[in-house]
Formats: sequence, C-alpha cells, structure tokens
Amino acid sequence: QDSLSGQISHPCYPRGYQENVTVAELYDSPCVRAPSTASPASVLTVTGTGNPAACGTAVQRLFNFSCGAQWPCGFNGVYQPPVRGQFFAFSGFYHTLHFLNLTGGQSLSLVNDTIRQFCISSWEQVQKLFPTASRTHLRDACTASSYTLTLLLQGYKFNHTTWPKIHFVRQIANVDVGWTLGYMLNLTNMIPSEPAPGVIGLQRSSWIAATALLAFMLILTFCLLSAMCCQRNSLGYEHL
Repeated sequence: QDSLSGQISHPCYPRGYQENVTVAELYDSPCVRAPSTASPASVLTVTGTGNPAACGTAVQRLFNFSCGAQWPCGFNGVYQPPVRGQFFAFSGFYHTLHFLNLTGGQSLSLVNDTIRQFCISSWEQVQKLFPTASRTHLRDACTASSYTLTLLLQGYKFNHTTWPKIHFVRQIANVDVGWTLGYMLNLTNMIPSEPAPGVIGLQRSSWIAATALLAFMLILTFCLLSAMCCQRNSLGYEHL
C-alpha cells in the first residue's frame, strides 16, 4: 500500500522491519508497473506489518486461477488433471520450506501454522530465531513461503489428502537434484550450431589392396636397386 507521504506497508515483511528504497528500485521488476507520475529518484520507506492473511491475498494476485470451461485447471485456464502418485519437490521448494524445518514430512496443518507463526513474528524475533541468516533471507522468508504454499495448494491443487505424497528433497541417491529443465538447456547450449565434419573411412578390402600394392612397390624398388648395384660392380673390373 503506497501513500502520498512516501510510506509503504508490506504485509509479507516482518513486523517492524524498515528499509528505504528509491522508486526506481521499487519498480525494477517485470511484475510491477510504474505509474507515469513516479519520480525514479524519490526515496520511499518500506515498513513490514507481518500480516499473513494480507500477504497471502497479495501473492494470489500474481496468479490467474480462473478455469472457465477447462475445469479442473492449474493456471490461466489450462486443463490439469487431479494430482496422483508420488511427487518430489526440490530446488526452491526444498530450500524455502527447509529454512523453517518443514521438509521432514510434516502435515499440511503444521506447515500452515508454522508459516503463519513466522509471518506474524516481529523483525526482532526472527533475527533472534535465525541469527546466522542474512537480512535479505529473513526479510523474504514469509513471502517465499506464502508463494510456495499458494503455488502448491491453489495452483497444483494439493490438499490435506495428497500433501503427504510430496517429498521435499535435496538429494536422491546421494546426488544433488537440480533443475532438470535448466540442466537440459545448459547442455543444449553446448551443442555446436553446425555438425562436425564426418570422417570418411575405407572398407576392409580397400585397406588390404592398398597394403598389398605398397608392399609390391617396396619389393620392386628393392629389386631395381639391387640390380643397379650389381651392374655397377661388374663394370668396374677389366678382363686379363
């Protein structure tokens, strides 16, 4: 919420947290549209209010969950069948919930309560609870947790029944799990744009013929040299 006095209330930031940002920094994101009257050099004061309900509402505005005729759907009216089977959540999913120690198979109710309790905590409280965490990480933890829950529950349609089928992991078989699509894109960039020139080889019969011809030429050359040497020696003596 932006006011004319330059004060901004942020429901996802811990209660009592404050920082000064310029208008240019505030709107430096493709998800935020800057008003035409905004002055890039103006300084605004952002104050956290620690309101998990308002934070969840703000996060939901980032998504389009309307389905229309394509029910059930996930995002933007695209059909999505009900979730079934086991799921592995890694990368951002794992690190976000691992920060709050919620990757050990906790129930959805406990996950919701833990995130809510963290989001209503004051800035002083979260600093004491996580003394080694960075300032940025502590500031954004509530936002990231609310975003993750919104994505899983309202986007992918997990619920209290299917939540235990999600396994938040960092490793599988002692191997770090990375972003599969990102890994594939990285390998794709390593493929040359033009195919490498092929090596043209000879068949077995051609190799045999070439070897035999080379051997014949060597033998013929040796015989000619021997004959020339013998003829030269015979011409060097006179008959008595």
